[in-house]
Amino acid sequence: MRSNAICAVAVTLIAHTAPVLAQRPVYDRVILGGRVMDPESGLDAVRNIGIVGVRIAAVSADPLTGRDTIDARGLVVTPGFIDLHQH
Repeated sequence: MRSNAICAVAVTLIAHTAPVLAQRPVYDRVILGGRVMDPESGLDAVRNIGIVGVRIAAVSADPLTGRDTIDARGLVVTPGFIDLHQH
């Protein structure tokens, strides 16, 4: 009887979770687990970044799915720097 109850709970969880998982977007490229620093918003945290085409479509602490992934653990991900140093 107990195994039937566990199976019933598992089936219920799968049935309710599957549509949500199916709706998650798939990005062209995902940068995983980098330290994202954005001076404009003040963000300084480990995040995942979803990119579509040439645009950032998502910055999330949650897992993202992409056709291509870059493992950025231990690296900093930030907008481009401009070196104004001149002689």
